[in-house]
Amino acid sequence: MDIVEFLSERITEDEAAARKLLSDRTLSKSGQWYENRLLLECAAKRRIIGIIEAARQTALATLVSNPYGDGSQWIPEALEWTTLSLNALALPYADHPDFEQDWLTTGRA
Repeated sequence: MDIVEFLSERITEDEAAARKLLSDRTLSKSGQWYENRLLLECAAKRRIIGIIEAARQTALATLVSNPYGDGSQWIPEALEWTTLSLNALALPYADHPDFEQDWLTTGRA
């Protein structure tokens, strides 16, 4: 399982849990606020993942189509920041059994 698939599954689980709690009529106003906030955070994470994946795919396509061409100096940096960004998004799920320890890499020495 790659990190994007892992994150998508965790976000889907978070959304399902929030919706289940929101359907509980005994949920307090603050609980409703929190669960609605969680749904918005899930939507934001999906957008961020889409942006990161688009940048990663662009870098990979450029590398494949023109591996020695001018202007490709940005590719390693783009691939690094996309990887580090996805790793950061996965951090809250570090206790999940499908989490891979390599995703804890921060890129800092």
